Amino acid sequence: MEWSKIKNIILLILLSLNGILLIMVVSQEVRYRSYQAIARREVQITLASSGVTLAGEDLPPDMDLPAVRLDQENMHTGADQAEALLGRCQREDESGGVRVTYSSGQGQLDSFGSGRFTAELSPGAMPVQGESLEEHGREVLEKLGFAGRLIERREEGEEQILVYCQLWQGDITIFNCQAALIYQGDELRRIEGQRVQGTGSTSRGEMITVPTLLIRFLSQRNESGRMFSRINAITAGYRLSGSRVFMLEPVWYVETDTGSYTLSGRDGSLLS
Repeated sequence: MEWSKIKNIILLILLSLNGILLIMVVSQEVRYRSYQAIARREVQITLASSGVTLAGEDLPPDMDLPAVRLDQENMHTGADQAEALLGRCQREDESGGVRVTYSSGQGQLDSFGSGRFTAELSPGAMPVQGESLEEHGREVLEKLGFAGRLIERREEGEEQILVYCQLWQGDITIFNCQAALIYQGDELRRIEGQRVQGTGSTSRGEMITVPTLLIRFLSQRNESGRMFSRINAITAGYRLSGSRVFMLEPVWYVETDTGSYTLSGRDGSLLS
């Protein structure tokens, strides 16, 4: 048999094998999507039978966020960030570096290795001029390297308080890293919060699916007596954990009509 014919036969065999593999992959994907669709319908039926309604007709998509091990051993605010907020300032290290204090005529910023920080601002140091409080607050936090989204706005007496949640890599919420900005009249007088900064290395893992999460969440509700009748939102994000070694753990954040809950992205256990 001529070599060209043998080569053609080999090519046909390889093409046939590739076709068979493609059909198998597509078939598996179709079965998986069908299974997920059934699971989503069934969990909605289960919730309804338990007296729980969902905001919106569809469940959010499943997510697969990696865990992140942060490179920095402490989360002190840097001198450049402090000076962006306060102008030229003096630095003092206290308690063996546990707390770093920056001060100037504009006010004082206390930064802790855990990432916690507070700032007391002098009268007239941070006036709101022309922009909204939300825009002003976002600009102030950006000076500290804190990218965030507004999650709460409330009034307490003569004070207006804006609370921002920090965003990781621009769009993933770190639910327990928040900053509260306290305004009196048309000026910012105090900031207090928890933040992360720097970069990190990721490790892959699997987050549980939304249907599995909701079944486990419903089971916890029944066992603990924490009652709710409506789920307003389900969002994937991160939770900061650790001290000297900081981690961002994948979580699901579930908002209900009676409160919000942080659930482990790995097994759905209640974290807070």
